[in-house]
Amino acid sequence: MTSPSSEQISSRDHRVDFLRGLALAMIFINHVPDNFYAGFTTINFGLSDAAEIFVLLAGFASANAYFPRFAQGQAVSASLGALKRSAMLYASHIVTTMMALALFCAAAMVFARPGYVHDMIYNVGLKTFFENTAAAFVGMVLLGHQLGYFNILPMYMVFLALLPVMMWLARMSRALLFAASLVLWLAAGWYGLNIPNYPIPGGWFFNPFAWQLLFVIGFISGLWSREGRMPEFNPLLFWLCIAWLVFACAWVRLGYSAWKPADTLIPQRLWNFDKTYFALPRLLHILALAYVVMISPFGEWLRRIPPSNPLTVMGRHSLPVFCLGSLLAMAGAILRYEWGGGVLHDTVLILSVFTLPMLLAYALDAGRPAPRSRAAQAA
Repeated sequence: MTSPSSEQISSRDHRVDFLRGLALAMIFINHVPDNFYAGFTTINFGLSDAAEIFVLLAGFASANAYFPRFAQGQAVSASLGALKRSAMLYASHIVTTMMALALFCAAAMVFARPGYVHDMIYNVGLKTFFENTAAAFVGMVLLGHQLGYFNILPMYMVFLALLPVMMWLARMSRALLFAASLVLWLAAGWYGLNIPNYPIPGGWFFNPFAWQLLFVIGFISGLWSREGRMPEFNPLLFWLCIAWLVFACAWVRLGYSAWKPADTLIPQRLWNFDKTYFALPRLLHILALAYVVMISPFGEWLRRIPPSNPLTVMGRHSLPVFCLGSLLAMAGAILRYEWGGGVLHDTVLILSVFTLPMLLAYALDAGRPAPRSRAAQAA
C-alpha cells in the first residue's frame, strides 16, 4: 500500500466521475435497441457491462460521501443521510417509471400502434400494467414490478438503505464487512435467494443479495483511496488481468457466452454467466478491468482529463442524468422503430439522447463552486 498524503485524502477523484459518466453513456446507447453504436460498448467485449461499472463506482462514492461522518462519531447523521438518499432514489424510480408508461402510451396514440403498450419494442413488463393494472401498480410501489431498463435504481436504493449496517461493520473491521458480504453472495447463488417479484413470478433482475458484494468491494476501495492506501501497481497482476480480459473478450466474440453446461455440484448461478446472481466470471472481469483502468499507469492518464469535460460533469450528477437519459433512450427506441435504422439515423438519435442529459448536468454544475475549489475548501 502507498502511504497517505494530504492531497490524496482531500481532493476529489474525478476519474470516478468520468468513468461513471462513461457508464451512463453506454447504458443509454445499449437502451436504444439494435442501434449501430451499441456494438462498440463493453458488453460486446467482455463478461461484464456498464451496470457493473456503475455499481462498483456507487460503492466507491458512498465511502467518500457518508463514512467520514460515521467514523467521526456522527453515525446518526451519516445514516440518515444515506436513508434520505435512498428515499430520493425511490421517488425518482417511481416518477421515472410513470413517465415511461406515459411515453409508451403517447406513442401508441400518436402512431396508432396499440402494440407499444404490449411490449412491441421492449419486453420490459409494460403489458402487465394494462392486463393486470391494479396488481401492477401495487407491485410498482412495493418494487415488486420493475420495468426493464429501469431496474438498477431499486437495487441501488437497497444498498443505501443497508449502508448504515455496512458502515457499522466497516468501523469494526473491514475484513468482517467483506467476509459478511462474501457469505451473503455465496448464499444467494447457492440457495437462489432473491427479493420476489409481484405480480409476475420470479425475483429481481438485479438481485441485491448478490450484487451487494460488488458494492461492498467498491465501498472498501473508496475507504482505501480516501486514506491514500490504494494497492501499488504490480506488473505481474497487471498482465494477469490483461490475460483474463483478452480471454473474456475472445470468449464473448466467439459466441460462447451462452454456453449451458450440464448440472454440477456447485450451482451454475455462482460460476456460469448469470447476471441476476452476479456469477464469479462477471466479478473477476470487472475487478480485472478496474485494476487495469485505475491502478495501472493508465489510471494516471485518466487523472489528466479535465473535470469540466462532459462525461465527468454527467457523472457528478448521475441520478438526474440517468433518469432523463433513460427516458430519452425509450423515446429514441420509439423513433428508431418508426424512422428506421442505419448509421445516419442512429447517429442523430444517439446524439439527441446525449445532448439533453449533458446540458442538464452542466446546468446543475453551473451554480456550484468549481470541483477544484471544493477540494481546496475541504483541505
